[in-house]
Amino acid sequence: MKQELLAKMNAYLANQEIMYIKLHNMHWNLKGHGFFTLHSKLEEYYDQTADIIDEVAERILAKDALPIANLKEALEISKVKELPDKAINIDEAIRILTIDVEYWVNDSKEIVELADKEGDVVTADIFTGYVKEYEKTLWMLKAFAQN
Repeated sequence: MKQELLAKMNAYLANQEIMYIKLHNMHWNLKGHGFFTLHSKLEEYYDQTADIIDEVAERILAKDALPIANLKEALEISKVKELPDKAINIDEAIRILTIDVEYWVNDSKEIVELADKEGDVVTADIFTGYVKEYEKTLWMLKAFAQN
């Protein structure tokens, strides 16, 4: 079971690593009405993602395992897909973000369940915090999309 949790945490880490680049892509290539609002929010998201990457990698290390720390391996196992380098409009960015954040919520919940089964309260606590933040983000994205 420990290996299953570590594998899931590394997959989560890989997704966050790819998401970090994807968020920058959207931030740099965003176009349209609502630009200023979403441009700033995307910067907040990639800063948050950088913190998550570090926290998850350090948790994996604390569990005597190695985190995925290269993009080649991260791309091989990531479910998050990269975006092409081109302009992205606000509606498309919100649609893509909503799909990704829904995935983050579910992925985090799976890790909480695995950690609970292992009696790993620290990992469960970390990922429960992510669920809280991602559910709030999801609510905000859906509210923004209704404008």
